[in-house]
Amino acid sequence: MNQEERINILLVDDRPENLLALEAIIERDEYNLVKAYSGEEALKYLLKYDFAVILLDVQMPGMDGFSTAKIIKAREKTKHIPILFITANNLDSEHIFMGYSVGAIDYILKPFDPLILKSKVERFIELYLLNKKITLQSKSLEEKNKMIEYIAYHDGLTNLPNRRMFHDVMLQTLIKAKQNNETIGLMYLDLDRFKSVNDSLGHVIGDKLLQLVSKRLLGSIRDTDFVARIGGDEFVILLSDSNREECLEVAEALLNSFKNPFYIDSFEFYMTTCIGLAIFPYDGEDSNTLMKNADAALYRAKEQGKNKYKVYHSGMNIESYRKFLMQNELRKAIELDQFSLVYQPRIELKTGKIVNAEALIRWHHPTWGVVRPDVFIAIAEESNIIYEMDQWVLKTVCKQINSWKDSLLLPIKISVNFSAQHFLQRNLLEHMKVILDDSNVEASQLEIEITETALLQNEDIVKQTLQQIKELNIQIALDDYGTGYSSINYLRAFPFDTIKIDKSYIQEITNPQKNSRIIVESIISLVKNLGFRVVAEGVETDEQLRLLKTMQCDEIQGYIYSQPLSPDEFIEFIEKQSLESRLSAPQNNKNIDNVIILDKNEEMGINKTLIELAIQKIKKKNLLSTREVDVFSLIVEGLSNKEISEKLFISEHTVKNHITNILSKLNVSDRVQAIALVYETCINEKKVR
Repeated sequence: MNQEERINILLVDDRPENLLALEAIIERDEYNLVKAYSGEEALKYLLKYDFAVILLDVQMPGMDGFSTAKIIKAREKTKHIPILFITANNLDSEHIFMGYSVGAIDYILKPFDPLILKSKVERFIELYLLNKKITLQSKSLEEKNKMIEYIAYHDGLTNLPNRRMFHDVMLQTLIKAKQNNETIGLMYLDLDRFKSVNDSLGHVIGDKLLQLVSKRLLGSIRDTDFVARIGGDEFVILLSDSNREECLEVAEALLNSFKNPFYIDSFEFYMTTCIGLAIFPYDGEDSNTLMKNADAALYRAKEQGKNKYKVYHSGMNIESYRKFLMQNELRKAIELDQFSLVYQPRIELKTGKIVNAEALIRWHHPTWGVVRPDVFIAIAEESNIIYEMDQWVLKTVCKQINSWKDSLLLPIKISVNFSAQHFLQRNLLEHMKVILDDSNVEASQLEIEITETALLQNEDIVKQTLQQIKELNIQIALDDYGTGYSSINYLRAFPFDTIKIDKSYIQEITNPQKNSRIIVESIISLVKNLGFRVVAEGVETDEQLRLLKTMQCDEIQGYIYSQPLSPDEFIEFIEKQSLESRLSAPQNNKNIDNVIILDKNEEMGINKTLIELAIQKIKKKNLLSTREVDVFSLIVEGLSNKEISEKLFISEHTVKNHITNILSKLNVSDRVQAIALVYETCINEKKVR
């Protein structure tokens, strides 16, 4: 066994006879016993050797065993070496405890038993060898994992990244580009006439040619570009943070690089390539779309001959291009005074008066004209410009309220739409208070509209923020009700003043093939008897208006009275519009008998006897079980799954199963339609009575 293969053991004692005794006991061919006569000398050897174990005498002149052990354990390289203290048998317990505290593994007392000493040293050597074996296995496994990972993400022939790695890099590059508003170039390359090389000279030559092409590509692109082989003679190149002109320069350089021949054995090849180029975000906003469009550009290049490149353009989406530029344009829109507000009146059906106006933002872009809110609001939310935009809206509305104080004949409340993101702001209330104070506007003159979507995001935070807004004496309206996923229980849990039924229901209210009329009638009855005002949005026809009057809707909003108006047009509308002629319908409408008369003294304001009778009829007709009827009755009362669970002493999972069975038997898709079925049955019962 050579010196490098032997196991190093350090013996430290100031007395030579003790070192000789230790050496005689533990000496073996595979051991290399290193002897040190002081702590200082031992520390020097530790810099030179890797020791399996240290036998250290405690009582030495100068640096004793405790001090030496403390330094050994403090060093990163030596802290894991086990230390076996050798000491006189008269050492007290305090010193023994001190030895363990500085890192001793065990003690051997003098005069030591040779068998015990030899046995302990052998055990430490076994542990050392085992740890060494584990370390070697770990390193080997790590190297194998690296090799497996490399093989998984690289092409075996060219050592270029493969399709899998390309998609990963592409995804990360797209995320970065979207965050930083950068453009990306994607090139799709295909060698011209490569198949003829394989067919005539064989795949060995073809493979060597692909290897040379890979090196040629790597030498022709920039350091920041990424090239991958995705199969056969197809390559892709990703040009991060590159505009169209820069991408074209790289494409030209690649084509020029192929003018030089490739040499393989005794063959000289003049190869050419075609390139298809697509640019993010103009030609696609995801990797699949970009790849598809780059491939389409490559196909057109090949159609027009060899050694060509083409830029994808025929499918360029102007809307995508606008969206990319809008983020920067939106940031300047407020400063350049490109926003304006229009106001759509809300009419009280009972009096015919304008009691509210919803403020709606418009963007007048100098190049694109008027940009629809449904286009730029989503972009503003993605880029967090929405905070600044909504503050501008609130400030402008407050200024408008002040300017209308002497112009409007009636006190009108103004509704402002707030993005869902606002309700996650910690300083939302502070900003609102500052704006109200600066403009000297009463909070009661404002109403905040929030959509159902906002309720589903961080429900507790939204509820708390709405309550704080309500305490400022600002009213709260739930907008677009019926289009989201909020439960009826939200109507009780949140501090709403007004519920606005979405226009999609109103516009279908006169269609007998739809259930919108039943749903709207049910919502109006339920909402009014929960103490809220109800507004119908998107009213456009006289028939819709007549039905809403019959259903005793509180307010309407829609083109039947007015489109959104500029501030001056709004004043003119109030002065010129003769609402009395259109709202003078007789109060004793013949269809009024179709409306359920509600008892306000009851818990939900509903005639419970009539509803219970309706539920029993539905039970009999649809074969509901007794337990399903219990659950169905609580659904009609507006209870959540959790509340039903607590009321009936069953699990929420069981409640969900019952609801699924109920909806299936009733042939409806959700709770609202199920409740509407009850109200329809109630109406029919009242007719019979």
